[in-house]
Amino acid sequence: MTLFFTVFMETKKNDLSLLYSLFGKISLFKYGAFFGLALFAVEAVWTWRDAKNAEKEKEAMRHENNVLKAKAYDLSNGSSTPSK
Repeated sequence: MTLFFTVFMETKKNDLSLLYSLFGKISLFKYGAFFGLALFAVEAVWTWRDAKNAEKEKEAMRHENNVLKAKAYDLSNGSSTPSK
C-alpha cells in the first residue's frame, strides 16, 4: 500500500493542489497508523497467549505420557512375577 502511495505521489510531485488536499487528510493517516499499531499489539498478545497455552498443553501431554508409561511398567512387572 505504501509503495503505491509513494509511486502515485512521485508522479504527481508537480501538482501542489494534490499535496494541499492530502494535507487536510493527515488526521486520517494518523488514525490509520494508530489502528495498524493497535492491530499489531492485539496480534502480539494473541500470539503470546497462544504460545503459553501450547506450552501448558504440551506439559499436560508429557505428564499423561509419563503416567501411561508408569502404568504399562507396573502391568509388565505385575504379570512377570510368579504368583505363589
